[in-house]
Amino acid sequence: MSARPAHLTPVTDVDLPEYPLAVDERLTTHYFMPLHFRRWINSRFRLLAPPDVRGLAFDLWCLSQDQTPVGTLPDDDAELSAMLGLDLRTWQSYRTRDWNPLYKWQRCRCGGEIRLMHPVVLEMVIEAIGRREKKREEAEEGRRRKRMDRLPDQVVKAGGNRALAMDATLLDWLDAWLMNACPGNRTVAWVRKGLEVWSLDHSGNLLS
Repeated sequence: MSARPAHLTPVTDVDLPEYPLAVDERLTTHYFMPLHFRRWINSRFRLLAPPDVRGLAFDLWCLSQDQTPVGTLPDDDAELSAMLGLDLRTWQSYRTRDWNPLYKWQRCRCGGEIRLMHPVVLEMVIEAIGRREKKREEAEEGRRRKRMDRLPDQVVKAGGNRALAMDATLLDWLDAWLMNACPGNRTVAWVRKGLEVWSLDHSGNLLS
């Protein structure tokens, strides 16, 4: 008994799912896929599809990582064949096979464009984006920690006393204010201006 053809499911454009990532989402510093290799080597597709089909399918997974939005492919045979380095007729012959390189890819909406998405590729992309965001958050927290370590001495240099320089509430406010107001280096003049704004808002004289 032959395997069921793995063609794209025909649906109307109105019924197409919306791709869950922004239409301009990219992973520009993305150099690897978080491939769960045991899932791949034990998948029905890898076990039953011919080696050449498996190779092209895996190439498409990799190629989709560099598309916009990331994780999608163009819904166009000419583009897909060019991406794979195949002539159009050869590519289209692959698509008529019971097992073809677009196994489990489906059409979806990406804003006003129709593209192709794959559930497993989407999982990998979401995982990669999550790691990217975590790395960004960790980097920002490191930068904030360094700013906060320097801020007490900056407060003293700007005219505040030591007690003021250890006031956690003021330091948190001052760091946020400087992030919004200061266009460059946190000079003594900028820190002093921030203290003056805080003083006016809290009806007190914070400068010695």
